[in-house]
Amino acid sequence: MREQGHRAAGRFRRRMGVWAPLVFVCVAGCGYELYEQRLENTKILFAHMDLLNQHLQGAWEDGGTGISLRVPMQFTLLAPPAKTPAAPDKKAAPADGQEADESDEDETEEILDDRQPKYMNVFLPGLRGAFQAGLKIATETNTLVDGDGYLYVMTNHELAEEPEEAKKFYSEFVRSLGDAVHESVDESTESTEKFPTKPGTFVKPISYRYQRFAPNSDLGGLRREFRLYLYEQGDVQVLVLFVLPEDVDSSERMTERIPLCLETLTVGGNRLVRPGTGPAAGGGVPGQGF
Repeated sequence: MREQGHRAAGRFRRRMGVWAPLVFVCVAGCGYELYEQRLENTKILFAHMDLLNQHLQGAWEDGGTGISLRVPMQFTLLAPPAKTPAAPDKKAAPADGQEADESDEDETEEILDDRQPKYMNVFLPGLRGAFQAGLKIATETNTLVDGDGYLYVMTNHELAEEPEEAKKFYSEFVRSLGDAVHESVDESTESTEKFPTKPGTFVKPISYRYQRFAPNSDLGGLRREFRLYLYEQGDVQVLVLFVLPEDVDSSERMTERIPLCLETLTVGGNRLVRPGTGPAAGGGVPGQGF
């Protein structure tokens, strides 16, 4: 029995002597292929990051809602309204023997938001960020004229204490915008868009509901188009609205920059919290933040 064991062991060693180099070559080859694949993936990722940096600004962040977005290079942030406290000497002192009137102490002074559109009669609810760009417009005579474009970010966070109204935030705005531009549109006219549109960029696609409005009359001296994108995450609705001249010149690269912009959207949570009252909860979309 012992001799049979020695003979079996010898046969095993001889077989391993034949197969071991082949196994080593296979393992080494597989490891090299894996390394090459990872290297190629890294190149693709860095190339995409470089593309974003060529066309988009750094991330704009709204601390009140946890939303972040990288906007096209031409757009400049419009300053939000600053709340100015009322001067303490504006209230008259109570006469002797009379109590102070506290009825207006809790009243909040209405703040004028200059970011609201002046080129048309429409109100943008839940406005969190507004951007303006000077854009070149191509004319029928092959000349370029100056125009302006806008980008707005709106959310339903201010309706956190009115959940039923918060659910209708998007649909109500669609109707409001349709009335303002005299177009009969509703949610049945929308489509679904994903950004990035092509797989293989190692970026998680973000899905939007999309509506386009193209009024037949000039607004503020320009023929404009409205591109409205809705992103939903739990109870949160985020609207990204581009207002652009209809014939933006191709040199502005809007065809490339708008999709790149939309893929960078980050939303901090899936539950509504009034802005400034606390962090949004529930986890967020992995914003690309490149």
